[in-house]
Amino acid sequence: MAKQTKAKLDKKGLSGLGLEKLVDILLEESAANKALKARLQTALAGETGPDEMARLIDKRLDAIDQATTRINRARARDLAGEFAALARNILSELGAADPQAAAERILRFLGLRFPVSARLATDNARLWKVFEDTELATLELIKGVGAEEQVLLVPHLERLRLRDRYGEHTGFLRALTGVVSGPAAKAWRTVLAEVLPSEPLKLGALDLLQSLALHQGDIDDFLALERQKPDNRRDTLAVASMLHQAGRHEDALEWVRERPRGVRLIPVNGVLASVGPDYGAHERRLLEAEILDKLKRREDAQELRWREFGETLDPAVLKLYLSKLDDFAEFDELDRALALAKEHEDIYLTLDFFLAWPRLDLAAAHVLRHQHDWEGRHYDDLAPAAEALSAKEPLAAVVLYRVLVEDILRRGIGMAYPHAGRYVGELARLMPNLPEGHGLTTHAAFLAELRRIHSKKYGFWSSVPGGLSGQP
Repeated sequence: MAKQTKAKLDKKGLSGLGLEKLVDILLEESAANKALKARLQTALAGETGPDEMARLIDKRLDAIDQATTRINRARARDLAGEFAALARNILSELGAADPQAAAERILRFLGLRFPVSARLATDNARLWKVFEDTELATLELIKGVGAEEQVLLVPHLERLRLRDRYGEHTGFLRALTGVVSGPAAKAWRTVLAEVLPSEPLKLGALDLLQSLALHQGDIDDFLALERQKPDNRRDTLAVASMLHQAGRHEDALEWVRERPRGVRLIPVNGVLASVGPDYGAHERRLLEAEILDKLKRREDAQELRWREFGETLDPAVLKLYLSKLDDFAEFDELDRALALAKEHEDIYLTLDFFLAWPRLDLAAAHVLRHQHDWEGRHYDDLAPAAEALSAKEPLAAVVLYRVLVEDILRRGIGMAYPHAGRYVGELARLMPNLPEGHGLTTHAAFLAELRRIHSKKYGFWSSVPGGLSGQP
């Protein structure tokens, strides 16, 4: 018996159905599918030229823009499909025939998110995903528009910007500043510069002007615009970094030394955020040192790095400081750094540094020197330290584990009882490894004291290896 072949849903398979059958299916489906119907109408309009396609698309955009009815959850789901189809029509059908006309309509489409948002009964992630995907496709479309034709898009870009009253969706326009041609960028800068005086509190125009200036290599204009910002919007660290990378080290030094005052609203990972005056202080000092190096002020740079290490005990800063020293000088300087760390007022910072360097012997000596100063509430420092020290410095590890157990029980932190039980198990394992004359009470005596004070904390005792008997 001959093996039957299964028709595939592909171009070849559909072609086998015949034109009349395909037309019947499309007509039947389009009667119930608005998105498919719109796609077919646009394709048919394209037979007479892009103008008719643009007219149909404009008609649909007008209807959406002028609508006022509330959009419930179900309707929002349907709109997501319809909007996705409309965007495809603009990008694919009209875009193939007239890229400039398509770019104008797709920018208008993106502006619909603002009136649609006001009509939504509940937020709809699927709907916003359509707009986000369309933004990415729009960037590619505009890249393909001729340099001079892009100039004609500038009024449409400005209309889109003005529809975003609160500047929540400026990421797309900022991305466009790196896409548009030189003539379009020049025209856009002219438009933005004209409206800038009338927008003292809305900095979207200023931010876009700065982005355009950077993409055109006009750093001086960028700096002049930055000076126009109020103090709480200036990102002096970012400006200094940009100038440093551009090789303008004298200017970079001036900006990096402008210490911020008060709370600022600046971009953090691409999102505007409120930050205090100390935000980025560490990075600022290290950048200043780099700039000083470039200005041949090596001693000033090293002094700054040493001061930064003295405050933070950051191993990365010490490594950088040592790498800039003359040959053989690093040994004496390392000894000086270790001595400085030993005397630092923050004993937890010192412990972290010795562990990270790593100098477990110094970390252990530090633990024992401050045996009665540790507080279990700093468990984020003490628990990893105890684990790191347990193999080679068991005495220091025992001190820290006991501090942690006693603190958990004293404060009655029920959710931490399993951790305390595990720490007791570690103590039982470590105690036989302690050196002679260690000076600590035995493990049995330690458990007996815990039992005397915390005998009714059954959640803890049930998690202790050996239970209430105290046997390891």
